[in-house]
Amino acid sequence: MKSFKVKAKLVNWFFLGILMLTAGLVKLLVTGPVLVEAMLNGMGIPAPGFFTWVLIFGEILSGVLILARWNLRYITYVPMIILTVAAFTSAWGKWSTFLLHFVAVSSYWVLGQEN
Repeated sequence: MKSFKVKAKLVNWFFLGILMLTAGLVKLLVTGPVLVEAMLNGMGIPAPGFFTWVLIFGEILSGVLILARWNLRYITYVPMIILTVAAFTSAWGKWSTFLLHFVAVSSYWVLGQEN
């Protein structure tokens, strides 16, 4: 049973790292910073040009650092903040997506407490 629990933690860690890394890379390389800025502007986020790059680099860097298992206790707060803001801005009204954001937030919280 212990082996299964260890494997489950490894799978959780891996996918949480990939989740943030992929989200940031898609915003940077596929969607493009201009469209991300337009999205943030449409949601009423102040200084959307600045927060576009904070969001993109926050997602990429936190994903890489989570995959590297670097200081998980603190680095997991970055995706928790990003996902909470996203839940109340882009996912508001789409209740299953809204709840899925908080499922991910709770998973990052657990990951950060495992050290």
